[in-house]
Amino acid sequence: MSRWLYLLLIAAPLALILRASGAGPLAVFVMASLGLIPLAGLIGMSTEALAERVGPTIGGLLNATFGNAAEIIIGLAALAAGLPEVVRASLAGSIIGNSLLVLGSAMVVGGWRYRRQIFDARIAGQYASMLALVVAGMAIPSLLWTIGEAVPLGQAVVRGEEFHRLSIGVSVILLACYLAYIAYSVFGVRADPDNVLRSGVEPEHREDTGAMEENRQASDAARVSPHTRRRARSSGTSAIAARMTELWHGGIWLPIVLLAAVTAATAFVSEALVGTIEPLADEIGLNPFFVGLIVLPIVGNAAEHFTAITSAAHNHMEIAMAITAGSSIQIALLATPVLVFAGALIGAPLDLNFSLLEVAIFGLVAGLYALISLDGESTWLEGVLLCAFYLILAVGTFFTPA
Repeated sequence: MSRWLYLLLIAAPLALILRASGAGPLAVFVMASLGLIPLAGLIGMSTEALAERVGPTIGGLLNATFGNAAEIIIGLAALAAGLPEVVRASLAGSIIGNSLLVLGSAMVVGGWRYRRQIFDARIAGQYASMLALVVAGMAIPSLLWTIGEAVPLGQAVVRGEEFHRLSIGVSVILLACYLAYIAYSVFGVRADPDNVLRSGVEPEHREDTGAMEENRQASDAARVSPHTRRRARSSGTSAIAARMTELWHGGIWLPIVLLAAVTAATAFVSEALVGTIEPLADEIGLNPFFVGLIVLPIVGNAAEHFTAITSAAHNHMEIAMAITAGSSIQIALLATPVLVFAGALIGAPLDLNFSLLEVAIFGLVAGLYALISLDGESTWLEGVLLCAFYLILAVGTFFTPA
């Protein structure tokens, strides 16, 4: 993990100290947001280390399952605080942010450096199809809810308890689709080896700047390039650091302990962050919808975002597109049903009644991703336009009354 991310770790305990001392919600919010960025990165790094120990198949399953652990933990904290609208906005924001901000930033960086980047349009098209299908599955319950709100009460299509049961049913279907996704992409069940949804780059062709290992979808496994290893050796490491590195790469228990500790820390810091949302809305008028749609997805996915941009900077646009689409697919097929089930268990129901704005953007995002993947190439201008679309959305939601 990058040194600047390690430096941000100090923000996590600072957030808890500020909260315990009764500091203002803005200070706690800022510190908690900054602290969650490296914690999410450490969850991904620990998962990657475990994946390398247990082999490619189980490792791929671990990556696909824990790839969005930070977002799920943040969502659970928001549900426990009675903020289902923030959770829905966070789920939508993760999908939107991956497909607009992250992919756009990767295209800007890679396109500016290489002018034009080529990727496998067939693989990208498969991801585009998957993305369109999963966002459609998430949008259909919302459309049924909107129809029910628009017609007279006695003629409503789905309302109240019926809609909650519908959300549970849809979540079961989404989770079944996730299991099929894992069976195909990780275990290769009845799959053509040339068509399995992967990053499209073999390990020996991967590069990693040492800034962040990939938090990949399906069966990807991060590896450090020889260049990075040479750079680490040339810089010189202390005996303690060398011993820790040996323990990290030689055993399985250190990654397990780190994963457990970081997960617990993420839960505490997420609770501190979520606890400031309503006070900030009252104090400075910060819209909770903006926090859920923009802030929380950036915080929970920052490390993964950096990996996608780094991959594009090394002319691996296929990896960048696989990260963005794969993460969105996991949010829809795994994180969403997990949070719906968790909400039912803890008495804080989470229904899939996304706003019309979120549903409309789902459609635009799926369409844009498909259009971009058609020609098998990207430029920095396409990236700028994707980022501009995201910034328009961010500005619009920021100035929406709380």
